[in-house]
Amino acid sequence: MLIRLLLLSFLLFGLFSEARASRELEYITRDYGRYAVTLCPEDSALADPLIQEVNRRFPTVARRLGLPLPEKIRFVITPDESEWGRVTAGSPLWANGIAYPSRGVAVLRSPRFNMNGGPLVETTVHEAVHLLLEAGAPANVIPRWLDEGLSQFLAGQQEFMDVHVLARASASGRLMTFWNIEGLMGMNALDARQGYAQSLAAVQDLHSRYGDSGLSNLVHELRQGRDIESAFPRVFGVQYGDFERDYRTMLATNYGGSWWSDTELWVSVFFVILVLAAGVTVFLRRQRTLARWRAEHLPPDASPPRDVPYTVNYTLVRGSAEEGGNAEGDTNSEEGARHDRPLPGN
Repeated sequence: MLIRLLLLSFLLFGLFSEARASRELEYITRDYGRYAVTLCPEDSALADPLIQEVNRRFPTVARRLGLPLPEKIRFVITPDESEWGRVTAGSPLWANGIAYPSRGVAVLRSPRFNMNGGPLVETTVHEAVHLLLEAGAPANVIPRWLDEGLSQFLAGQQEFMDVHVLARASASGRLMTFWNIEGLMGMNALDARQGYAQSLAAVQDLHSRYGDSGLSNLVHELRQGRDIESAFPRVFGVQYGDFERDYRTMLATNYGGSWWSDTELWVSVFFVILVLAAGVTVFLRRQRTLARWRAEHLPPDASPPRDVPYTVNYTLVRGSAEEGGNAEGDTNSEEGARHDRPLPGN
């Protein structure tokens, strides 16, 4: 029996491996010169319009940062969740794309199974910005908040700023530090939304103060190997810690009151109230049903009600006592008569 189970397990494993391999063999690659797209046949219609838009938008991004375009970028579009997990080695499903700067590759999710991920073009440019920022630079020199913030900002994803998440975090005192955002890829979906929103807000704040040239100068300082604590005052004349403190104050000021317009929050509150009201209604209806059932099917209680005092029929008791007294009196009278009767012979 054990041998059969082992043989069945190996057979299923082989079939599963073959299915995975056949899915991998379906990928095709289209080369567009500077860019290449690897995808499955069911997504083949995405390639041409995607690269057309990237060709139009990405050079502008590179000019704004003052960086040369990478020689080659390859985009891989995964067709489903299982392929996303296989190609990205189990990256979180809330991510719309993953960039691998050392290989010049960005992995994306097909819109067919990522319908809420936003436009594919913007996600593609977002991941391409990651590759642009880190191409030819020492590893891990650009902080995560700046990397993600610039990628969102330059990809035109400002309209996805999650102000409601920022409002809740500001109101509850749960704003992340720049150091917290370093662990973005290990967060759950809700915390990741907050990390992305704070990163975009920080870059927008920097851009409002120093413009494209300020962002570009900071990126160049970091790409030369300087850490953020020394590069930041060198470029802006402001200590890194002071900027972070001012930026957090800005978040509390600008977004702290926007929870009044938080549709998601109020819909959730309304749903909770609705569920509670439904629960109370069901409980009261059940109580009325039970009371009606008792009234119709249970026998009436023969014992006197507890709130009514028990009364004694004193007339009946008195009558019984008088009858008892008369009987006793008659007996005594007969005995007395016998005692009063003269004895014979007198």
